[in-house]
Amino acid sequence: MSRTKDPRAGGAAAGWNVFPETGAQTIVAANANRVMLASGQTKTDYVMGWGSLMLGHNPARVSEKVAQAVSSSGFAYQYESPDGIRLAETLRRHYPAAEAVRFTNSGLEATMYAIRVARAYTGRSKVVKFEGHFHGLNDALLYNIDASERPGRRKVDGTLAPMPGTGGLPENPRDLIVVPFNDFEAINSVVQAYRTDLAAIVLEPIAMNIGCVAPDPGFIESLREQCDKNDILLIFDEVLTGFRVGLGGAAERFGVQPDLACFGKAFGCGAPLGALAGSSAVMEAVEPPGVVPISGTNTGRRLTMIWANAAMEELEQPGTYERLFELNELLSEGFRRTFRDAGVPAYIEGYGGRVGVHIGHDKRPRNMAQICEKWNRDLHYALYKDLAANGSLFGFLLPLRLCPEPVTVTLVHSKDDIEEAMSQLRAALARVS
Repeated sequence: MSRTKDPRAGGAAAGWNVFPETGAQTIVAANANRVMLASGQTKTDYVMGWGSLMLGHNPARVSEKVAQAVSSSGFAYQYESPDGIRLAETLRRHYPAAEAVRFTNSGLEATMYAIRVARAYTGRSKVVKFEGHFHGLNDALLYNIDASERPGRRKVDGTLAPMPGTGGLPENPRDLIVVPFNDFEAINSVVQAYRTDLAAIVLEPIAMNIGCVAPDPGFIESLREQCDKNDILLIFDEVLTGFRVGLGGAAERFGVQPDLACFGKAFGCGAPLGALAGSSAVMEAVEPPGVVPISGTNTGRRLTMIWANAAMEELEQPGTYERLFELNELLSEGFRRTFRDAGVPAYIEGYGGRVGVHIGHDKRPRNMAQICEKWNRDLHYALYKDLAANGSLFGFLLPLRLCPEPVTVTLVHSKDDIEEAMSQLRAALARVS
């Protein structure tokens, strides 16, 4: 008797692959920036591994080196290797704060370990995070990833009541403090009130998971200053900004080095890889020699190290980031012009090929609450559904539940791809209107 029901929970291997409205779509082949669906349709991908595939699907030179490694040394080699040392040295060369590196299998693991290391190093327990900043499905930080700016939710001291981002979490995490992003007054108040109890302040230096919201001028510098004064660790979640806004990440862009930095997604350009890096002093808390074990059966697998080293070689090529930034501006300006011509207010903000499209906004949103306040969700969803049904664009203008997912371009997209996307968007705007 045949089994017809998909045995995968929810019909997907990963929940994020179940897109709003369209559901999970099975991909049977992918190359460069094109994906072939099980239906036989070929579409231009604007999700690109949720921002991880900077070199595209199946980059030739990376794939060649991985294939050579499989044939020469096998797939299951998972002990220490010269390739791991080389990758750590590359990260340290480009990211000055990465004096010591420990690899993980994902950005989620990196942020989880970062909080544990910060608490072990400082002997303190409390952690500050910012509303809307996503640090993976990490129990310690999976709060207020949606907007909580509702009546009664904001406290007198400017902080926000914790809101679990998923089922299975306690309603009131004892040691987590949530603050609106770019709120100087609120973070100053929190640091003064809890400075002897705070282990760390953690943030996405650019909040790329909620449509690319940048810090206000001086905000990152203010965090660094307050952390230095009060012996608090500053943790950058560079899972998306690392290697997208430059080889030196957001730390280089803003001229501020963190005590700990978390990498994933864009690190290795799609390899199942993450890393926790930081000052030698802080990383002494990692076992060995410290008390915080960071390890796993698949951590540091040689095949992953070879993959990531090959990807880093590609990113280091002259002109790489100039091209990525040029595509970022072409897409951003294309959105601005298209929405302006259609008479639809939309604020566009993009970094490193991740472009946030805030339909309904006539000025820059500074935090999650402001995004939700003016986001024209109905129009965004209508455009996404129309494009998915009528166009040749995959995941274009993909909306999340309470904010827009950025549109992603990579080094394998072209000016022609962007012009075609804008042409299809203009047609969709006319049909939806």
